[in-house]
Amino acid sequence: MKNTKFSFNRAWLVLTALLMSALVAVSFTSCKSDDDDASIYGTWKSSYGEIYDISTTELKNGGSWGNCYAGNNLTVRKISDSAGIVYIKYTRSIIYGSTDYSENAPDVGKWYAISYKNLTDDTVSISGAYKSGGATSTETLDEAVSEFTIENGYFGKYSDCTRQ
Repeated sequence: MKNTKFSFNRAWLVLTALLMSALVAVSFTSCKSDDDDASIYGTWKSSYGEIYDISTTELKNGGSWGNCYAGNNLTVRKISDSAGIVYIKYTRSIIYGSTDYSENAPDVGKWYAISYKNLTDDTVSISGAYKSGGATSTETLDEAVSEFTIENGYFGKYSDCTRQ
């Protein structure tokens, strides 16, 4: 009787170990984590010389000509694994009617959006929210999400960028 009990307990332990091993193996091979996706975060440079420096908290835009717009409170809304919209609250913006960017421009403190698509580990296409006669910023993030959309006519021209 003792041998049967021992064999049953041993078989149960072996079966449990095999099931746990299989579960661990499946979890590592069948699930895709966010770390596997290409990331919009980093420094990107376009063929036009634009530079987009995107961290988890802020975005800075500029180029060989100097600093352009920038913003913080960065929020990313993914559309797919390779596309999304980045929202920022301006900390520096253009003074309309000039070519100057300033921390005192009228849009500073308001929300803006940048669209991205075709994201891979090394390349992405980026477009700032612009349309003729459209908004240059919004008062709230919710308004930015509603206003700055492809369907509303924004993001008409994208710059192809490579990771730096």
